Amino acid sequence: MTRQQATATGMVRPFDTTGRCGVSFLRAAPAEEGTITLSPTLGVAAISVWPGIKTPEGARIGMSSAEMLRMYPGYKAAEGAEAANARGYVTVPGNDKASYRIATRNGKVTSLTLQFRNQDCYE
Repeated sequence: MTRQQATATGMVRPFDTTGRCGVSFLRAAPAEEGTITLSPTLGVAAISVWPGIKTPEGARIGMSSAEMLRMYPGYKAAEGAEAANARGYVTVPGNDKASYRIATRNGKVTSLTLQFRNQDCYE
């Protein structure tokens, strides 16, 4: 989805495009949450969620790492990290072009982002 298409939905705040990738927030999200990342090559490349939002499979911020691993056995933590305190990725079921970026700390999911697998804005 392009910047223009995203803006036309009325669901996003104005994009800040001072960096290489633009950033916006979903209007329905609490302040400073619901980040939208806009890639100059991919369009909307990532959407970060906030507590209370779930994936279709039921993953959510605040769930235990153990629950998340049962839900997504293909989750791969970043090199050298353990799943209880990590940042990692799992392919979105039914969409091999997308992944969930899931961060955990102290055995709990602390952030959840839907993103293109080949997003080019961070990490």
